Amino acid sequence: MKTLEKYIFYVFIFLLPLQLRLILYGFGHQFNEWTSIYLYATDFLILAILSLWLTRTIREKGWRITEFKNIWIEVGLFLFLLVSGFSLFLAGKFWLGFYSWAKLVEFGLLFLYIKYNFGKLHDWLKFWQILVASAAVQSTIAIYQFFAQKSLGLKILAESPLGPDISGVAKIIVNGQKIVRAYGLVPHPNILAAILMAAIFGSVYLFIEKFGNFKNWQRAAWAGMMVLISIALFFTFSRAVTVLGLVILFCWLALIWYKNRESRKPITFVAILLLAVGILLSVVFLQYILARYDVVALGKSQAVSLRVFYAQTAWLLIKGSPFLGIGQGNFVWAFSQVAVFDNWIYQPVHNIYLLIAAETGILGLFAFLWFLFKIMRNIYLARKVFKDRIMLFGLLGIISFFLAVGFFDHLLWDLQQGQIIFWLFLGLLESQTLPQIKKSL
Repeated sequence: MKTLEKYIFYVFIFLLPLQLRLILYGFGHQFNEWTSIYLYATDFLILAILSLWLTRTIREKGWRITEFKNIWIEVGLFLFLLVSGFSLFLAGKFWLGFYSWAKLVEFGLLFLYIKYNFGKLHDWLKFWQILVASAAVQSTIAIYQFFAQKSLGLKILAESPLGPDISGVAKIIVNGQKIVRAYGLVPHPNILAAILMAAIFGSVYLFIEKFGNFKNWQRAAWAGMMVLISIALFFTFSRAVTVLGLVILFCWLALIWYKNRESRKPITFVAILLLAVGILLSVVFLQYILARYDVVALGKSQAVSLRVFYAQTAWLLIKGSPFLGIGQGNFVWAFSQVAVFDNWIYQPVHNIYLLIAAETGILGLFAFLWFLFKIMRNIYLARKVFKDRIMLFGLLGIISFFLAVGFFDHLLWDLQQGQIIFWLFLGLLESQTLPQIKKSL
């Protein structure tokens, strides 16, 4: 059974970006991503993993299956889910909110599975290899999409319909021409960028750890993988994700370079490689860079004006129901009831902290932040006894990256692929404290 559990887990990691889904129900007259109920292929994989975990635990321990460690983490998670559940009594669309709450429960259980099982059943080498391989597949598809400027006909894999003239498709404008950003098989370039950035962290970690054992062809192959993923990341033209991710990545590399002399050679190689790729792409696609990163134009852009508008809307909703919010998963529905716009305008506020406060109130936001605080506190308590500090700092970098992106986007909170990587890496970070926390007490 453990073998099957491992196999399904690694299949789940590889298929993480897949958005293959069945739309079960939509609220309202027009389809909207955030007022609909879905069943994803990855939901079945999560259910299979959790079921095998439960079955294995019952066989090993009988029905006394609860064995919590660092209990305040579970308390924080439970309080957040409890407040989110109570917020449903204020929801304009109860069943939409219940679906959203059920997704939180699903990913909370995934978090607990990772926390209690990753170190026992799974290892970092396979995890990163599979995630990087998945990212490489996504990168190949994304690069083809960018140069073709259309979808590749991968309907069986639920590829989004892409084209310069299709409304709702993420584009940039270069010299008056619409340019479709790279999507891969996820619903938005920003999600792809977040997945690719996490994979870059992983590929860098593996490169550093295995550098001394790599043969020349292996180093070249792994460097080629990083280049491929970096090129796809560039073509997502995801400003906040790319800039924040790279800043934190290079801070991580600088910290390792300072702390660990043995890693300086591979770190220098990685830094030069990534800088060379970035400079080359910036020179070749200079007009794209100027169009996308024009600071003056950015201040007047639709992306900024809409984010400000969504934030103002969130504040109004928070003021109207400050303690329990308007109901988990009900932001877009409530938004659509108070103003009339084109359907694509109805999106969540692009800030997960405002979104949590609007939907579950100040109590929900406090419970979530307390949950995060307890995770970070466990890391702090065990800081002196971690053996693999490169991995520890890398995980902290990824989580810091996700939390920073949360100030500018909502995709890690309310879309399947974003939710998976967010709760997955929270679980991975917390899993590292279990063998360490006793040594530090």
